[in-house]
Amino acid sequence: MAESPGGVARGRFPAGLALLGLVCLALAAACSGSRSPCLPGMVALDRPAPEFAVQDRGGQVHRLSDFRGKVVLVNFWATWCPPCLEEMPSMEALRKQIDETQLKIVALSVDASWEPVDAFLEQQPFGFGIYSDFEQKVAELYGTHMVPETYIVDKQGVILCKVIGDRDWVEPAVIAFLKKLIAA
Repeated sequence: MAESPGGVARGRFPAGLALLGLVCLALAAACSGSRSPCLPGMVALDRPAPEFAVQDRGGQVHRLSDFRGKVVLVNFWATWCPPCLEEMPSMEALRKQIDETQLKIVALSVDASWEPVDAFLEQQPFGFGIYSDFEQKVAELYGTHMVPETYIVDKQGVILCKVIGDRDWVEPAVIAFLKKLIAA
């Protein structure tokens, strides 16, 4: 597993370890009687989302609470992370399918500065919010240890699910899941 200059690792767990982890999570959920709303491949968290404030490229401050009443995807990514870059077009397609009045994508870059982010966005611009977490304070607050990682926050500010690694955000099951959260 490689580590960024700032400390967040990228990569995937060995297949056997990942499978063992998923089996343990499934058994724990079954034993606790939990009926997680999360899809397969997501980890149920069901805890309040820590508040944070981040800046966009223009220097404007945005807080998680600014998006209360919407479902929010809090995505940690970096330009040096190939799976992150592969996932971004999928998030853009999701943004085009579900109106931003209902779903907000908050992409937090853990790069060292805006320079690599700007260079990447010149090649492939996106319509969702790109924000800086260059000191990785929000990543630390959320317990993020690798990228990409995405937290699905409901309209009341509760983290329902965590997605470790990249995801196809426009899979029919994901779209249906997000629309169900929006309707709740």
